[in-house]
Amino acid sequence: MKKLELNRTHLKLIAIFAMVIDHTAWGFVDFMSPLGQFMHIIGRLTLPIMCYFVAEGYRHTKNLKAYIFRMVNFAIITIIPFYVFFHEEYYYRQNIIFDLLLALLALATMEHVAWKKTTRILIVAGLFLVSMAIGGWVVMPIVYVFIFYYSGNFKTAAKRFTLATVVMETVLIIMIILNQQYHYSVYDWTVEERVYLIFFVIALIPLYFYNGKKGSDKIPNIFFYHFYPTHFIVLAYIKYFITSATWQDIYIHAHVISLVIGFFLLMYVLSQRPSRAQVSVTFFLTFGTMYVFGFLLEITAGDVAGAYAATKLQYLALCMVFVAVTYCNQELCHVRMPRTLYCIQAVVTVVVMYYLFTYEENHLFYTGLSINTTAGPFPRLEIEGYGPVFYGFVLYSALICALHVGIGIYSAIHGTTTQKKRLSLLLYALIAMWGAYIIKPLNITNGYEIPALFIPFTAFFITQALVRYNYLDSVTVNFSSALSRGQTGVLVMDRNHKVLYHNESMHGLFGAFKKFDDAFKIPYVEEAFRKKSSTIELDGYTYEMKVEPVLEQGHHTGDILWVYDLTEHYQAYDRVLETSNHDDLTGIYNRRWMENRMEQAIENKENGAFFMVDLDKFKHVNDTYGHQVGDMALIVLASCLKRYKSKLSENVFCAARLGGDEFCIYYRGETTREALSEFSMNLITDYDEELKQNGYDNVTSLSIGIAILNYEKPGEEVRDFGDLYRRADRALYRAKEAGRKTFRIYE
Repeated sequence: MKKLELNRTHLKLIAIFAMVIDHTAWGFVDFMSPLGQFMHIIGRLTLPIMCYFVAEGYRHTKNLKAYIFRMVNFAIITIIPFYVFFHEEYYYRQNIIFDLLLALLALATMEHVAWKKTTRILIVAGLFLVSMAIGGWVVMPIVYVFIFYYSGNFKTAAKRFTLATVVMETVLIIMIILNQQYHYSVYDWTVEERVYLIFFVIALIPLYFYNGKKGSDKIPNIFFYHFYPTHFIVLAYIKYFITSATWQDIYIHAHVISLVIGFFLLMYVLSQRPSRAQVSVTFFLTFGTMYVFGFLLEITAGDVAGAYAATKLQYLALCMVFVAVTYCNQELCHVRMPRTLYCIQAVVTVVVMYYLFTYEENHLFYTGLSINTTAGPFPRLEIEGYGPVFYGFVLYSALICALHVGIGIYSAIHGTTTQKKRLSLLLYALIAMWGAYIIKPLNITNGYEIPALFIPFTAFFITQALVRYNYLDSVTVNFSSALSRGQTGVLVMDRNHKVLYHNESMHGLFGAFKKFDDAFKIPYVEEAFRKKSSTIELDGYTYEMKVEPVLEQGHHTGDILWVYDLTEHYQAYDRVLETSNHDDLTGIYNRRWMENRMEQAIENKENGAFFMVDLDKFKHVNDTYGHQVGDMALIVLASCLKRYKSKLSENVFCAARLGGDEFCIYYRGETTREALSEFSMNLITDYDEELKQNGYDNVTSLSIGIAILNYEKPGEEVRDFGDLYRRADRALYRAKEAGRKTFRIYE
């Protein structure tokens, strides 16, 4: 039966799931009820898993300062959401990110060997005192992180973790009993209320199945940091709505959320690559968000003047939204919109706003406005009557909508696949925009008007049309490509084959010609244009000529001719291939090359031995002597391995650097334990001698783990490189446990 394996992503998802269960219980379930106790027990999975990954993060981080800075930021960001949810439950104590920050600082202090031992102990003691004073989980995170970091293996860590949990639970019970008598703490707990903390030990179960792998790249690490404060806000909102919110509160908060969504979509679009399409979507999101803001002002206004001012803002935003929709349709679907249409929209906007501002004098937009205090749970603007300008605006809105539907149908028939996909998203956007007005006659919203709640859906679909099917203006795209791709020659022509642009390389290839010359009179160009691609021979070099159309708003306005020097291309390709297979620092093969080589050996059922070679206490070397000495230690090992390769030939012996201080060797054909043992000890001794000659005697040493491939002996065959790597790594781990500077063979 295959052993269950959990990667880093799995464990972090388990942690946040348990955290949500735990905090849901704090907010909505009686603490001492069976359900409440069960949910809190599930929640005990979170802290140990987080502490485990703080230790893992410190062990593997490439930038400790950035790691600490990130923890500081999110500890601060979480303060307000944490207190909003828990209120007086934690008084002045801080959130779990703060606790983990203290643990990380304590670990970094202990590992900072440049400081004196006394200094490190004093700083760590100070961090313990801070944790005792204001930490949410008093000293426990620091202790747990230390256990996970300094334990040699998981079995040892589990024993220490369990003992620490029992000790801390016992101390807490004693403190509770003393507090019941002397009342020195604000936390008036009972022993029964804190027994559940012993269940921190259940986190050892998922940690036992951790396989050391990263997991999915679809969920970035930063997600877990953002999730922590965000889930407090969501739970606090839910708690508020359940306990004290009225329909008016829910209605207003829904519009606040709608406004926030629109704002974040706008920020997201602004982060995209600049283009006219991006500008059009930004235009729409700006005025769509303004419309939602105006509606929010209207429903919170308590008098006619306030609601009327908010209405003016809404109509201005709505008029501009129509212009933005036209602009978006043009840029995203590559349809040329006549300038006359934009002029009409500008005139309509001015007319509507003029008669809206002057409705009291002419009554052409509204005949009257008032505040209705009886229609619904809160006062709202009441329209006493509509004038002809209002009905004209409704007709204008319908015509604009029909126009875009018509354009959509035309594009669906004549457009490209990408244009059709953009069109479908724009169609969804139009449906969402008018969905509220379609729902209103059905009277299913109890008199509440909800058009602003549909704007985020419209914004989302338009944003998707930009992000998923983005394009830069055709001229920008092609000329940027001409500069960045470094082609040998570039020539741009219009539809009449007149030369509009060319670089100097074209003269070296095809002789003299000028701007506005007929490009078809240049040798080979007409043939390349007819075939769209062709290959030519010039002065012993081979070139590929490729033609690409220039499209502007869906119209073919010309072509670009690219001329590639294939000779240089293949030379560069060979250099890249060579570089991609070798480690930059040591010059030996890298992990990718070795994985391919071992997969080939496994597929061909070759007998041999796979060595994992690791430098002992390499982090200490870097911290004590500096990275220059650390690099020297790596290069010396690579030099030793190269000598063995020259003696045995690459077909028999090859070595690679897997990363960091991890190296590996494949010794083809050798499976006898005596020979492998002798080779390992020779390598360990040779490396010591090399270090001594370089003046760094005993700064580090080698530990080796060996996995044997023997397809003639049952039980020693392997499935793939991952299986082989795990066997050698386990043997290496045993060598480390045995005191380092030795080897072990996987049994």
